[in-house]
Amino acid sequence: MQYFKTLFTSTFTFLKQSQAYFRSVLLMHGFLLLICLPLLSKASYFILVHNQIQFLALSNLPALIHQHPIALLALVGIALLILLLAFFEFTFLLLSVYFIQIKRPLALQALLKMTFAQLRHLRIGTFFFFLYYCLLILPLGGLGYHSDLLTKFKIPAFILDYILMNRRIVAGLFILVYLGLLYLGLRLIFTLPNIILQQMTFKKALTSSWQFTHQKIGSLLGRLLLIGAALIGFTGLTFFLLIQLQALIETHTSVGLPSAVVIMTLLQAAMLINLVLSTVAVFFIVIDYLLADPQFVQPTFNYATLKLSVPLSGRWLLFVANCVLIGVGTYNWDYLRSVTIQQPLSISHRGVSQKDGVQNSISALRKTTRLKPDYVEMDVQLTKDHQFVVFHDFQLAPLTGHSGTPQSKTLAQLTKMTVHEHRQSAPIASFDDYLARANQLHQKLLIEIKTPTTDNPGLVQHFLNKYQANIEAHGHMVQSLNWHIVEAVKKAAPKIQTGYILPFNFIGPPISNADFYAVEMTTVNSHFIQAAHQENKAVFVWTPNDQQAVQRMMYFGADGVVTDNLTAVKQAKQQNNQRHYADKLAYYVIGIG
Repeated sequence: MQYFKTLFTSTFTFLKQSQAYFRSVLLMHGFLLLICLPLLSKASYFILVHNQIQFLALSNLPALIHQHPIALLALVGIALLILLLAFFEFTFLLLSVYFIQIKRPLALQALLKMTFAQLRHLRIGTFFFFLYYCLLILPLGGLGYHSDLLTKFKIPAFILDYILMNRRIVAGLFILVYLGLLYLGLRLIFTLPNIILQQMTFKKALTSSWQFTHQKIGSLLGRLLLIGAALIGFTGLTFFLLIQLQALIETHTSVGLPSAVVIMTLLQAAMLINLVLSTVAVFFIVIDYLLADPQFVQPTFNYATLKLSVPLSGRWLLFVANCVLIGVGTYNWDYLRSVTIQQPLSISHRGVSQKDGVQNSISALRKTTRLKPDYVEMDVQLTKDHQFVVFHDFQLAPLTGHSGTPQSKTLAQLTKMTVHEHRQSAPIASFDDYLARANQLHQKLLIEIKTPTTDNPGLVQHFLNKYQANIEAHGHMVQSLNWHIVEAVKKAAPKIQTGYILPFNFIGPPISNADFYAVEMTTVNSHFIQAAHQENKAVFVWTPNDQQAVQRMMYFGADGVVTDNLTAVKQAKQQNNQRHYADKLAYYVIGIG
């Protein structure tokens, strides 16, 4: 208990004396995030478009070297410059926290001068070590910077194929590898501070950090987790109370919009405070540990040449605060009045709603059609005798009790089998029968072509020879997890609306000729959807099954929701017509991420 009391006391004392830090870090972070990074992002986009480079991958690297060497060098230069800016901010924040901890807060100009001086001592080893930190932090860091360069990077097909076929294995391996990297990161966390503050060589700083953390890894991790949990709790509670206050105000008064503007401003202030506190937390802990180390040698600086930080005058602060409030308030007023929520297509997942039927069965299709979905999503696979059957799984046993795969059976064998699900039973349907019944019911389909392997010679042409005219005439759509299938369908039948399914959102929309992307809902965000819309691609999200999840996807801008609960989609659309400002604020907070 005494440990926690000491921890919070030291943290509170630091925050009390660090007003100058807050001003400096906000100015620096704002300059990098709002000016430098957008300019570099636009520059990378211009280079890609000007040179007609569709994507970056190992497969097209030789062609880029041969055809666009200057463009490739420019892109590499931009990537290195982004990393250099990140190192600059890291050094700036470390120095800021250090001087506040030793009770010598410096002016912004002095901190910038010292940071630039550190860049002159930057070595290749230090630079690549910092790159390791970026690779460790970026995937789970949720950073706000979304580079056009990264969204054009295409993951090699063989890696995606392996991931799609082995999702649980890959997820487990990812967790193990990340935990290993995280352990190394904690053991080496003092390397860069030793280089920057004590002018150690890279090798000596590395060794020193490893030895120093030998007995402190548990307390270090616990302290980081404790402060992280406290910040999440503080921010979450603040958001919840403010949104509940808005709901209370608009329920009992007629000043819903003005109060929403004020509360949205308070929410933004809470986000800003969380940004500052979360940024300073790691640096504060690192410096606190270093200063407590008897072997730490405090760096010597010529303080006579450095300008100490002085508080801004009250009038100047009041003027700046008023300008910011007027600007933010105007933006929030316009935002809350004009924000529109996307009205997505309703798509029944596997042709069933609320477990009322057996997936991919004609009997469930009849029931689901009465709920009037825009589309019914269903699955087709190629049989042993080159026919098409409506079935989802690659193994027959879980649903039918029969061994084998759809590819190992003839259509006649498969249609004699019965699927048991949701305490109901139905025979496996041929795609011909399912398609004919859907056309009779005037129900459009979203047809997923499922393939157990990537090597499917002739499958697309065979499928289109049988069904292209029918699909085009009735407005059905086609999608697949297999990128090659999607591209082949779109090339051979450009009139068919075609979609590429992404079970993971790695770095943004892929490069594809598809008309839409279907993305798993837990990995999608507003940034992905905005990037897809910029390329004139629609985004379908699977599978939000309750009203709140559907509304969140609507707020993000999803063009369609593939759901097991069509009633939830209908209710979400109806409530959208009478949305309260409290709901808009809640989805604004969620949408920030």
